[in-house]
Amino acid sequence: MLKPRDLGPGAATRTFVEAMRAGRLHLGRFVLDALDGRIVDCRAERGRTPLMLAVALPEPACRLAFARLLLERGAAVHLRDDAGRSALSLACERGHLDAAQLLVQHGADPDAADARGWSPLMHAAAAGRAPLLEWLLRAFRRLGQLRLDRADRAGRTALQLAADGGHGQCVRALQAAAARALPEPPPAWAHGEDEAAAEAAATHRRPPQDPAPGTPPSRGGQGASSLRGRPLVRRATAPDCQSLLGC
Repeated sequence: MLKPRDLGPGAATRTFVEAMRAGRLHLGRFVLDALDGRIVDCRAERGRTPLMLAVALPEPACRLAFARLLLERGAAVHLRDDAGRSALSLACERGHLDAAQLLVQHGADPDAADARGWSPLMHAAAAGRAPLLEWLLRAFRRLGQLRLDRADRAGRTALQLAADGGHGQCVRALQAAAARALPEPPPAWAHGEDEAAAEAAATHRRPPQDPAPGTPPSRGGQGASSLRGRPLVRRATAPDCQSLLGC
């Protein structure tokens, strides 16, 4: 049974954490209500907040239930633990895609680095969390919010961390994302190469023009354009007006 001392300074946070780990959502809600939510960002072991501990819970239903409860009560998503890790980094390290998506919906930074220089993407790559890593790439790479070339304090990128860990699916996903980010090469004629081919293509696209006045039409010309500019010719067999008057 919950006792008054369980809601005292410092003890309330421990009580809430124990409720989370036991999957006792009603008890966790009671503790928050009793303290008017004042412990949502209090620190537990290793400087982690209840939200950080919630997203690391192994059971999916319990993890989401407590994470949603804390976020509804105003838990901050950008706080860091003693190692500089955010709740999103912890979720990515453990491969908890559902928790990562929930945190991002509440404004979590997908590129925030910890004390080692690791971003959430790098945590997912080092741990071989391919589904989560692929979701991060799909959701944020096209918006320019993920730096694939970010290096940690040892000079390693997410691709190198995935390769060092032997995580082939993560390596392929990162390589494909890097390839899509490369600009397309300009056409050959932009560098002055194959100018004859470019000129031929431009000539082929040029609309036909009417012949200049006085220019004989081509043999196969048809219609009004082929008659334009043709000189009038008097037939030799036509009767002369003077000769008709003299008859």
